[in-house]
Amino acid sequence: MLTLAIETSNPSSWSPGVAWHPGVCIGEVDGDTVRVLDLEPVAIDKPHTDDLLPAIDRLMGRLNIRPAQLERIAVSAGPGGFTAIRIAITVAQMIAETTGARAVAVPTALVIAARAPHNIPTPFGVALSSKGPSTHLTTFSSLPPYAARHSPSSLITAPDLPGPGLRALIADRHLPEAIRAEAARLGVALYEPIFDPIACLECSARLEEVDPARLSPIYPREPEAVTKWRALHGRAGTPRTKL
Repeated sequence: MLTLAIETSNPSSWSPGVAWHPGVCIGEVDGDTVRVLDLEPVAIDKPHTDDLLPAIDRLMGRLNIRPAQLERIAVSAGPGGFTAIRIAITVAQMIAETTGARAVAVPTALVIAARAPHNIPTPFGVALSSKGPSTHLTTFSSLPPYAARHSPSSLITAPDLPGPGLRALIADRHLPEAIRAEAARLGVALYEPIFDPIACLECSARLEEVDPARLSPIYPREPEAVTKWRALHGRAGTPRTKL
């Protein structure tokens, strides 16, 4: 099935000179077999949300593919940047709804785990969406495609780090210093993440397709606006918010 994959979940993690780049790709997915047709980076020298749709248009134009030919849309669904994730999900929904394509939400931690070094010690963790003293941790007992999650994803702080018995941690430069220091003390090896749209495409081959209307971001925390509302008004009478 002709599949468009979107990986723009964590644009702030990109640094000039690194090999990976936020972007989109198109490929053929047939069961577990994936054939990549082409890749297009998303420019982040301007706000990344400005270039996602143009990047898709450039890629499809180069491949001479019309939107109606797309059969699946795979999107790296988070955790990640609040705006980046919502834009990517919205674009995926819009394209899928207008073309009749199926949709696949790919957890961003799985995308990163798929590009972990082949010799990474296991179990290893993927840390995302760091803020304040905490980070969102997903642990894996082995490498994809046969990775088994070692424990449920959760928000952790530095004292929680030994809990999963991690031997390695994949984390970007936003990892809290206290967690970074605790990893060093425990001898947990640190690796840089790779946010690869091709990995998103490959991971989507083994995930369930959903109605595009059911696509939703993976957020480790409630929106900051809701947190501020609670602080001002308390929890009594708080409207229910679907995250």
